[in-house]
Amino acid sequence: MRSAVLSPNVNATRAPRVLVVDDNDDKRFLLRSILDKNFIVLEAGDGASALAAIDEALPDVVLLDVLMPELDGFEVCRRMKANSRTAEIPVLFVSVLDPDQHVVEGLELGGEDFISWPVNASELVARIHARIRSYRPLSELRNVVEAQSRRLEEERRREAAREFELEQARAVQQRFVTNLFPHDRGLKFAHRYRPSQMVGGDMFDVVAVGNDEIAIMMADVSGHGLPAALLTSVAKVLFRTGAERCAEPGLLLRWLNRQISSYLATGEFITVFLGLWNAKSQKFSYAGAGHPPAMLLTHDSQTVERLCVSPGIVGVMPDSEFPVASIQLSAGQRIVCYTDGITEAMNGQEELLGEDRLAGICADFCDVPIATLVENAFREIDQFMADAPQRDDQAMLVLEVAPSASALQ
Repeated sequence: MRSAVLSPNVNATRAPRVLVVDDNDDKRFLLRSILDKNFIVLEAGDGASALAAIDEALPDVVLLDVLMPELDGFEVCRRMKANSRTAEIPVLFVSVLDPDQHVVEGLELGGEDFISWPVNASELVARIHARIRSYRPLSELRNVVEAQSRRLEEERRREAAREFELEQARAVQQRFVTNLFPHDRGLKFAHRYRPSQMVGGDMFDVVAVGNDEIAIMMADVSGHGLPAALLTSVAKVLFRTGAERCAEPGLLLRWLNRQISSYLATGEFITVFLGLWNAKSQKFSYAGAGHPPAMLLTHDSQTVERLCVSPGIVGVMPDSEFPVASIQLSAGQRIVCYTDGITEAMNGQEELLGEDRLAGICADFCDVPIATLVENAFREIDQFMADAPQRDDQAMLVLEVAPSASALQ
């Protein structure tokens, strides 16, 4: 395939490309002489070369001889029109054959015009320009559609990759939401965690400490999605490390505050509720920073006591102090820990669920098994939200003093 030198009057960057296909060198030379003042002229001397040139160059028009060895012009046209990349390129048959006998066959194959040889130079140029005017808008539209389709397909691939990565992250985070609770120290547990996105920034953990104690953490990392989920992993590891070092919740929270501040970017923080249960004394000590108050339930009473913590937050002021409170628990009593994604759940009228409604829900189900309490609480939350979207992660951890706890004293 070779091209002619353009006339100085023809803009090479905008000139249409015309492929001349003929096995006769003299005919190609004559056609080239007629066209190269107006077009970029490409040449092919047989059908196979023509198909390769068409696929590579995507010319604006193909001038196609009919009588050629091996692949004649009709077969070249048929194959062109069967290829989605080249089907819309106009084909003008140029032949010494009687047009009355062959024009119908050429047009049925998809050719746009049939020109008898010898040609009238002005008429040939005019017909080519006419075909280009009708083809180029379609070609440009096709190119735009194809480019858009490629972009959409690439975006779909990227989205599928993101979804896969998030699903993997969700699976990892679910393993961080502990299901292996220590059941030999006088407490029973039930829980549920529901992120607003694939992964989230709420977490809780329960770990046995020493011979008789259980440390509990409920935390809420600022933000949502993967960055918050990564910070929950850091918080869990630090909590488990600190629980072995610090003997009471205030010291543990102070240690955790100092350690985690180095992992947080400007503006990031964590709210925390920490508890320490002693199976022998049945004492529950707790401390916290900026976290919603846990709720103390007694199954034979409709009263709900709130276990409030200090208003500070973790990760901002490394030297903060956190006061500790303690309560004595007895068999059947329950503590409900949760994150503010529950109390700040909003319905279609932009009303918040609030602590009072949550306390009422917990009181309504104070005499059912704790797993049922959690299930019913989330059902009530969903009924309150109705069709409103979940804007924040939601987590709940319920612990209950087992009847056998008194035997451990």
